[in-house]
Order: sequence, then structure tokens, then C-alpha cells
Amino acid sequence: MRGVSTLPRIGALLAICVVVTGLFMATDAPARAWELEQQWTKPIGKGVTFYHFRLGFEQGPAHLYMLEVSPESGYTIRPVLANNRIGSLAPVENLAKQVNAIAAINGGFFDTGASRLPVGLIKIDHRTVFEQFLPRPVLGIDATGGVHFATFELHSTLHPPEQGTTLPLFGYNRPRKYGEIVAYSSEYGPTTGTNRWGLELILKRVSPRRAKEGEENYVGEKYLVIGENSHNTAIGADELVVSLHSNAIRRYGDLLKTVYLGAEVEVRTNLPEGWERYPHLLGGGPMLVEGGRYVLDYKSERFSKTLSTATARTAVGLTRNGKIALIVIDAGSPDYSVGATWHQLAIVGRDFLNVEYLMGFDGGGSSTMYVSGRVANRPQGGVPRSVANILAVVPRK
Repeated sequence: MRGVSTLPRIGALLAICVVVTGLFMATDAPARAWELEQQWTKPIGKGVTFYHFRLGFEQGPAHLYMLEVSPESGYTIRPVLANNRIGSLAPVENLAKQVNAIAAINGGFFDTGASRLPVGLIKIDHRTVFEQFLPRPVLGIDATGGVHFATFELHSTLHPPEQGTTLPLFGYNRPRKYGEIVAYSSEYGPTTGTNRWGLELILKRVSPRRAKEGEENYVGEKYLVIGENSHNTAIGADELVVSLHSNAIRRYGDLLKTVYLGAEVEVRTNLPEGWERYPHLLGGGPMLVEGGRYVLDYKSERFSKTLSTATARTAVGLTRNGKIALIVIDAGSPDYSVGATWHQLAIVGRDFLNVEYLMGFDGGGSSTMYVSGRVANRPQGGVPRSVANILAVVPRK
């Protein structure tokens, strides 16, 4: 067994030295060999357990960290947007401390260029704040803290009072393009930042109100039309500004007559049945395990196969005994940890970590796990990368 003198420690961890060899031979995934070389276990809260494993893959050693959150625990999970602003970044540790989280991992993908925009659906407290324009996996968190998984694109429409009339929404909280209709909430910034070639409708939220934990809520997002502006409109709290480019005004001019001052309109989305009631949604991918089956498919989810190389990984799953699993694998050093491929994580997740569902999140330099006041893993590059959002383990209210 390899030495472990360089392993990071969190408090007085219980060291269990185990050597197990597993060979996955199912027909729905390629065979892979892995070894469990060592394991450390520590409870960090009521019903929340931290695990640290040293694995052996064919390409070298890999350190895997997992948090298990029991449904009977005093904790639940929720997404947290960096600085409550689209296009903003912050370290996982900082965001976790802001919401009094006992643990957290990095969340969905984002543009590392100038825009810093997310890549994937984000819905927090029943408020849709970013779009899902690709058929990719989404984590749904219901009002009781239960987790669900599905793969879909998100399409939203604005429904005026007159039956049968709809206006398409091309996206949320991103720069408006030619001919588009884009919705802006306060998470985008103080104003829409749009040019003068358009029209903007100012909507005030009527429902759903911010629900108490465990409480059912209304199906649609309902708003009252309270004003209009030409461009660069200020965005108030609990407001939605629907911005139409001038070409969209020409295209949908007749429908706009039904969106008058004082009218009640509704924003609807094509979420899977029942998902409209979930207060939190967070997009990621790829889907690795679904219903206990290996389902990795880069093509259908429109992921590049360049993502199939071994690197640092982050994932969220649900175990067969109903526990939420948050997972991070380190990479960056051939002597310490070389990372894993998505295939390897899927196999280890299903056959060793006992997951029934497993979905990936952003990886590489973003892969970070925060536990009990500090970063528990060794982020690739040596310094935790600032990220667009996290998944936090927080006390139940």
C-alpha cells in the first residue's frame, strides 16, 4: 500500500486502511479496474458524514471526497449564486460562509471568459434566473429537501390575459440580441443595460411568493404589468423586465396590445411534470448514472469528448438508501491524485459509492469541497478557483 503522509486532514479523522480491488463487468459500460486503498470517515453534523478515499485507477492514484446527507438530518442542500449576481464569481468557501453552510461544493459550468455567464439552468427560491438552452441534466430540489434528476432544455413563454396568446422568451439575464425577447431580474444588475432599439415592459411579481420550507406553491410565475420604458430600465426587487428588440416588436406587435398596463401575465416553462413546484433547480452534466444504470452519453447532451480525459471532478448524486451524495475528485499531481474520467466516476459511483443517480458539475480547477470551515480537498492549480454558483449544505429552517 502506498504511503499517505501528504494526505490533508480534517480534525481527528478515523483512518481505516482497506485494500479492495473491484472490476466492473456490466454490459452497459466499459470495464475499468479500481482499488480502494484507504478511507477516512468523520461525522460533521446531524446526519451528515464526510468521507475521504484514496483510490487506485489505471492511470494512478486519486483522492475522492464525499459528503453524505441523510434525509433525517438537520440539513438540506440549496444552490447559491455568487454575490447574488449573474456574471459574478467568488470562491466556494466565501459563498458557503455567507449562507452558514457546514459544507459545499462548486456548482454548474460557466464561461471563464469576459462574460462569466453560467452555462445551465438556475432557479433559486422559485425564481428562474438563467436559461437552459441545451438538453442537459438538471438537479431539482423540492420543498422538503429531496433531490430529483432529469434532462431537458428550458423554454419559457409570457402569457397575457387573453387565452391562446403567448410571447416567447429567448433567455434570462444575458445581453439581448437582434430580434430577441429577454427577461431581466435583479440578479442581472441594477439596470438591463440595453440600447435604445426596443421596448421594455416592467412586471411586478404577484406569485409565487417566497414559500416556507415544505409548503406547496403556485405553478406559474405571475406578474402585474406596472410600466414600460424604451431601454436600460432599472430593475427593482421582485420585478421582471421583459426587453423586446425593435425587430421583435414588429414581429409580435399585435400580441403586445394584450400586455397593457395593469394586466396580469404569467411566465410558464416546459419543466417536467411536477418540477414547476421545486423551489431550486441547478443545471450541470453529464448524467452518469440514472436509475442504477450507466447512461453517460456526450453526444445527446452536446458535450465535447475532450471532457472525457482524467481530471478533477465534481458531482451530485442520490444513493440507493436515499442519501444525497456530494463528490469531488482531486487532480494535478501524479504522486498525489491524477483525477478520473467521467466513465471512472460513474463506475465508482455506482459500484462503490452505492449511487442510484449521479450527475456531473463543473470540474478541473473549479472542483472544490468546503467542509467545517475550510477547503477539504486540494483544488487543481493550488488555489481554489472562483465560481459562478455552489451547492451548499445548510441547516433546515
